[in-house]
Amino acid sequence: MARRDWHSVVEGMTRVQKLVHLAMRQDDYDVDRIRIELLQVRRRAYEDELTLQARRVGCPGRSGRLENGPILSELNAMCAEEAAGIVNTYNYDLAGAVLNIFSEVPTANRYVYAKRLQAWEEKRSAWKGPQIAEYTEGSARSKAQQDFYTLNNIGGVAELLPKAAVCPVCIGWVERGEVPMREAQNNPGPWHPNCPHLWSTNPEKAPKEECPLLWMGE
Repeated sequence: MARRDWHSVVEGMTRVQKLVHLAMRQDDYDVDRIRIELLQVRRRAYEDELTLQARRVGCPGRSGRLENGPILSELNAMCAEEAAGIVNTYNYDLAGAVLNIFSEVPTANRYVYAKRLQAWEEKRSAWKGPQIAEYTEGSARSKAQQDFYTLNNIGGVAELLPKAAVCPVCIGWVERGEVPMREAQNNPGPWHPNCPHLWSTNPEKAPKEECPLLWMGE
């Protein structure tokens, strides 16, 4: 999906509106800051999910540990792309908020804009932050499951939880109930923003003597 172009919106603004947008605009520094924050969350969730799946297959003594390598690089690339998208969306939404203030108060000066935009930002963060956090953790756990069951070649079944769903894709998977592990891991969530769904796995048990050989990261 193409990113929304906030630059073209800002071009049509008044001088005061442009200054206000510039003052609150996020930039490349914010992209890198957000990337680091996302990677920390994603790495912890990935490692925790590996540990959880090891217990599921009967190897509770094994813990996920993700070292520098291809998978961590892949997670970092995901975070970098998402961080750029988050900043772009913020700047676009900010431009819309500036224009909304003008429509409500045509005589607004920069102080009025600043006060109203502070309230707008707080209100936006209240729902946007949790949405981003949920998607970040969910996507990391889904990838950890994929890698764990693919690289350890373990089968079994899985079902999508929670059972409550609103989007057609999620409803379809919930209604199917248990599906083969391979099919579940070939179709990882999350499928949309505010998607709480994750595969609940019921895998085949690994022989005790093979627990030390499980792939648990890099």
